[in-house]
Amino acid sequence: MTIGGDFMPNEGEEEVVGYPKLFGLTITPVIGAIALTLLGALAAYLLWSNLVQGTLTRNQELKTDIEAKEAQLANQADTQKQIAEAKVRLQSAKQLQADVRSLFATEDSLNTLLLDVNERVQSVNAGITDPARRASLAQFDLNTEASGVISDSSLGTEVNGKLERRVYDVQIKGSFPQTQSIIRNIERLQPLLVVSDLVSDLDSETQKILLDDRGRITPTGQPNTQIITSFKLSALLPADPNQPAPATP
Repeated sequence: MTIGGDFMPNEGEEEVVGYPKLFGLTITPVIGAIALTLLGALAAYLLWSNLVQGTLTRNQELKTDIEAKEAQLANQADTQKQIAEAKVRLQSAKQLQADVRSLFATEDSLNTLLLDVNERVQSVNAGITDPARRASLAQFDLNTEASGVISDSSLGTEVNGKLERRVYDVQIKGSFPQTQSIIRNIERLQPLLVVSDLVSDLDSETQKILLDDRGRITPTGQPNTQIITSFKLSALLPADPNQPAPATP
């Protein structure tokens, strides 16, 4: 028996295309697209984690290490600079100490002090032939009682026991200009010298005046006024470190 017309399948009995299955799941185009997207994202993450991020981390470590090395070098350079500056300051301090010590007297300079002072006295006599008008050194004696290691704070407490004082009693005879020049020249001597207790008196023997019969001073009788000047001349020198310090008064 033949029935004409098209065959129409029942509703719900549509033809099903054969898609592959994975773990019981049919891989349709939509599911496949989603899966490929997920796989791409996973691959990108793995690439980032294993390559890019590792490289960035390594670069950061290298950068940190370089900065640490540079800081270390900078610190070393700063340390070297500080050492160099300290050496310069030390050298300056040594030079200053040497300069200061050179101002003080030494045993050698004290041995020739009498000759040096007498040379200053004789220097003002240049061109003077009259013995009565020549300046002279009348006294130069060591005052042992006033000499010794300083302990009386007369020059400050800081130098007590560190400096020694040699005191000389000096007396010179000459005119006022001669005396003034001699003392100035003595103060210019290389050792550090201190002039104190200076006393000047007129020499009575030079105050004689000759008068003529009218009571006038004769030309040859012009007074040769001279003065006698006494003073203490103190020389300062570093105290002997092996010498026991004097008791504080």
